[in-house]
Order: sequence, then C-alpha cells, then structure tokens
Amino acid sequence: MIVLLQLFIEGLAAGSLYALAAVGFALIYATTRTFHFAHGATMLLAAYGFYQAIAVWQWPAVLAIGLALAIAVVFGVGVERLVYQPMRRTDASFLTIFAASFGLLIVATNVIVLIFGNSFYSVDSTLSQGFLIGPVFVSKVNLLAMASAVLMIGALGWFIRATRTGVILRAMMDDAPLVGVFGLGDRRYGMIAFGLGSAMIVPAAILTSYSSGLTPSMGAVITLLAIAGAIVGGIGNLWGAALGGLLLGIAENLGVWQLSSSWKPAITFGVLLVFLMVKPDGLLGAATRRS
Repeated sequence: MIVLLQLFIEGLAAGSLYALAAVGFALIYATTRTFHFAHGATMLLAAYGFYQAIAVWQWPAVLAIGLALAIAVVFGVGVERLVYQPMRRTDASFLTIFAASFGLLIVATNVIVLIFGNSFYSVDSTLSQGFLIGPVFVSKVNLLAMASAVLMIGALGWFIRATRTGVILRAMMDDAPLVGVFGLGDRRYGMIAFGLGSAMIVPAAILTSYSSGLTPSMGAVITLLAIAGAIVGGIGNLWGAALGGLLLGIAENLGVWQLSSSWKPAITFGVLLVFLMVKPDGLLGAATRRS
C-alpha cells in the first residue's frame, strides 16, 4: 500500500507537467485549429536555454527562468506569425500545416543536437531532496510541479474568463469563423493564444531539467504526451486537457508497480487507445460542444 501511495504521488507530479503541456496544446488547437506538433520544440528550446543560463552561464534562477519563458513565447508567437498564418492565408490543408509543424520539431531537435550534441544534461541542485509526509517521500521537484500546474492553469482559467482578450479567445474556441466575421478573431489573438500556450509548457521544461534531465528526444516525447492528454480529456477543452494529463501521469506510474519503467510509454498510449475506442470525445469532450 505504501508503494502504491508513493507511485501515486510520483504520478501526480508527472501528470501535473503533462497537464501543463496538454493545456497549452489544447489552447492553441481550440483557438486556431492548428495541430501544433512543434509544441514539443517549444519545451526543448526553453529547457536547453534554461540549462545554458543556469548551469553554464551561472545566471540567477530568476533570470534563467525569464530566459526560458522568453524563448518559449518568442518561438511560439514567431511560428504562428511567420509559418502558420501565411499558410492559412493560402488555404493550406490541415495535412500541409501538420507536416510543416512536424518539420519544425525535427529542425529544432537537430539544432539542439548541433549545439549541445546527444549528451545527457541535468541541473544539479537540492530540488531532488524533500521530506516525508507519513510514510511517503515528496521531493521539492514534485511539489513545484504540482504547485506550478495549479497556479498556471488557474491563472489561465481566470484570464480567459475575466479579461476582454480572454473572452475573445473563448469565443474563438467555440466558433472561430463566426468570431472572424465580427472582426474580433484577427491575427493578434492567434499570436496571443500561441504565446499563452507556449508559456504553459515552460515549468515542464525547467523542472524536467532537474528531475529526469535533458535529451534532444524529449521534445518529441512531450509532444506526444501533450496530444494524448488533450485527446483523453477532450480535444479543445482546457480543463479536460488538464485532467487528461493528470490521468496519464498517474496511470503510467501506477502501471509500473508490477512492470518495469520501460512500460510507461505503452501504458500511456494504451490508455489513449482505450479512450479512442470507448469514448473518442474524451472525458470532457461533450462539454466542449455545449460551452
């Protein structure tokens, strides 16, 4: 029982990071209808930027976090402005835009390999330390992961409900073409959505550099996890994406109780397959259509 409780805590922390990635992906998809496969490239660039700043240049943590956030937002907004918007103006197909997005992820991965090589990197710190809550060990990294998810997803929820820009983004989620007819869903709001969605993945980029370390392949992995979480929760539903990410993190960690950790990807995509067959709309998919 203690082992299961420990695995649940680990899964909740991992799921919190997946939730942040999934919510960012869902926000971008719901507002712009862009299947942003390069979402993982955002995390990859932010993570290595953070590592370079804090471990190599010895910057203070606050400045390193600021750099990671700036990289993520500039990359996300830049891709929307310079790649996706011109393609939409020429009525590029969904598959064409997806191929471009996939190409961006490949290019970003190879740029990282060119600069940093294929070596494994991690940031040394005391964040791996923690404390006992009863019989369960909770590390500082795991606490930060869960706190980051609560704060950032909560802040995003407040923003889209309490601000004029957020209301327009919500309208774009419901019916982007209709919003465009009224002159509200212009290019600026697409870039805002990409900026916010890209910012959501920054805590995952930073905390991964402390917990499991950095490799060039992590961009593709987090992309697949974000997409899986968004689909399990209900594609385009922000709260569903958060719930889907949490579910995947908990499922893959509890699943290794009787299996080796190498089974984690199989468990994650096994859960996704079950949802695609049994409930393809996802956990909160119906709520998306009614909102």
